[in-house]
Amino acid sequence: MQTTFRSLQAHAKRGRWSVSIDPETLSLKQLKGYAQARLDAGISVRVVQNEMSHIRRALEGVGRTQFAQDTCANSALGIPSATRIGKGKVVDENVLQGALSRATESTKALIELSRHLGLREREAICSANSLREWERALSAGQPVLVRDGTKGGRARSVCIRPEGQSPALAAVRSAISVLSEQGQLVVSKSLKAAIEQHSDRMARLGLKGENSSHSLRRAFAMDQYKYYLSQGCSQKTALARTSNDLGHGDGRGRWVFNNYIRNSL
Repeated sequence: MQTTFRSLQAHAKRGRWSVSIDPETLSLKQLKGYAQARLDAGISVRVVQNEMSHIRRALEGVGRTQFAQDTCANSALGIPSATRIGKGKVVDENVLQGALSRATESTKALIELSRHLGLREREAICSANSLREWERALSAGQPVLVRDGTKGGRARSVCIRPEGQSPALAAVRSAISVLSEQGQLVVSKSLKAAIEQHSDRMARLGLKGENSSHSLRRAFAMDQYKYYLSQGCSQKTALARTSNDLGHGDGRGRWVFNNYIRNSL
């Protein structure tokens, strides 16, 4: 929401609005102009929809509920509808194996952490403090707790399916070995530089585009989803549990299906 209002403030400054940005005084004309400017700048429809949702929440917060819900609907602001169905697929196994065969030990460890524990790039890079704890948990067949580098700082418990515990444990032990040799999973001056460095290495190995690091998470999600189904879970329950394992919460099962699983079935 802060990012949305910083963007709106910058737009107002460029447009030389005569009044400051305030939910109590925002007009339909101003919001229409902002939405159109964002679309003209090439910002995706989904992002613009999310920004308008943030602004409507602020309007409701100052008592302008009817104005927010009726007058400022996306259709009234000229924002087209957008599908919530993603286009991504699970990583191509041949591409993955080719990348692993050429990767350095440190990059290989990070790739396998993402693939077998469903970690985001940032979470894998920030996992140094958790590796020993994960090793103990996996050795005992218990869930792993992901704390560092998570989206919004929200910790999550990841239940690794029985067939995935051995490769997950191997990935964790490889990362521990890298850490003992070089002190960091990615040797860099800052977290931002480490993420950029790792992303560049992934791209050079062919893990980019439809086979980017997120496709590793999709492969993990597919494995988890199929496992839960095999245990007699309904599709809804299987998706809710998979969503929890990915850190999205159990209420986003349908979204997880559309963005992680659907295109690879």
